Amino acid sequence: MLKRKAIKSNALVLTLDDGPGDHLTPAMLKILKEHNAKATFFLLGRNIAGREAIVRQISADGHEICSHGFNHLNYWKVSPFCSISDIKRGWQSIDQALGKKKRVYAFRPPGGKLNLVCLLYLWILRIPIFYWTLVSGDTWPANKRDSRRAASLASKMGGAVVLVHDYDRTTNDVDNISLDSVRLALLEARRTGMRVLTISELLGTD
Repeated sequence: MLKRKAIKSNALVLTLDDGPGDHLTPAMLKILKEHNAKATFFLLGRNIAGREAIVRQISADGHEICSHGFNHLNYWKVSPFCSISDIKRGWQSIDQALGKKKRVYAFRPPGGKLNLVCLLYLWILRIPIFYWTLVSGDTWPANKRDSRRAASLASKMGGAVVLVHDYDRTTNDVDNISLDSVRLALLEARRTGMRVLTISELLGTD
C-alpha cells in the first residue's frame, strides 16, 4: 500500500531514523530548510536526553515527529511487556522534550520488527505504524554506500518513502552520505516534479 501510494502521488517522502544527533540532525534541518521541504523524524528515545532543543527545533520547523521506540530493541527477541514498555518510554521522551503530556506518536518498529502483542496494542490505540519503501543505504558497508541511490531509485520508481538516518556516526564520511542522500533526493524531486511530503501527508492522516 505504501509503495503504491507514493508512486500514485508521485511523492518523495524523507524519513529520518534514530536521531536526534548533535551534529547530523541540525545539518539535516538546514538542508531541508534550504529546499523548503518537510520530513518525518522517527526519534529514538534514548537519543533525546540532552538534545531536547533539537527536538523542539524539528517541531518548530514544521516537520513531522514520530517515534522509533526508546532503545531500538528487536521486538522479536524481547518479551511483549518489554517491547510495550519500550514504545511507551519512546513516547514519554518526546513528550518531555516538547513539554507535552500523555501524547502518543505514530510509530516505526526498530528494524521493521513488530510482535503480535505490540501490533494489537498499537491497533487498539489506533496508532499509525509507518514503514518505508526504499532504503538509502547510508548504514551499509563503505564499499556499498552510494549517496545517489535514494535520488536515482525514487525517480526511477516514480515515488518512494525513503529511509535515512540522522544519528551521529563515528566519521564525517558516513554522516556525509546521509546528508548527500537527502540533498540529492531533494534536487531530483525538484528536477522531476516529485512532490515532497511527510508520511502523514502522503497517507492523508494529517
